[in-house]
Amino acid sequence: MKIVTAAEMRVIDRVSTEKFGVPSLTLMENAGSAVAEQVLRLWEPGLRALVICGKGNNGGDGFVVARLLAERKKPVKVVLLTDPAELKGDAAVMYGKLPEPPTVVRSLEEWKSERVQQALSADLYVDAILGTGFKPPVSGLYAEAISLLNASQGKVIAVDGPRMCSAC
Repeated sequence: MKIVTAAEMRVIDRVSTEKFGVPSLTLMENAGSAVAEQVLRLWEPGLRALVICGKGNNGGDGFVVARLLAERKKPVKVVLLTDPAELKGDAAVMYGKLPEPPTVVRSLEEWKSERVQQALSADLYVDAILGTGFKPPVSGLYAEAISLLNASQGKVIAVDGPRMCSAC
């Protein structure tokens, strides 16, 4: 299996859309579908899945994962780490296809609320927080979400790559 760097992945995405005419929504659908298939391979009865989405295209991939799991009648929740009005482009399109509204978290204060803490309980997490455009450092709400994933006893599947360093 070939592993590409973030820069190489951005080139592959650009060439796919510009040279070969693959719509960017198709790339997002394919990425989300591949992650959903990995989640399904790990699925066990009673599993509680949570997809944590950032505001960029990585979050859009996460919306696809959640939608596909829901279409297969799997219980899945979504936590969105931004106001939905901040979503743009393909991520906004995929957000609009979610069968259920996500738990929206706009601040650290909301993150610490009982409503959000209850939503964060899961056995399997999909990290759709930051993608190939990620540039350190991470702070605030995104850092809290990454800390949750790092401390989790559940399985974590990252869409592009794990953000496992607390110093990112």
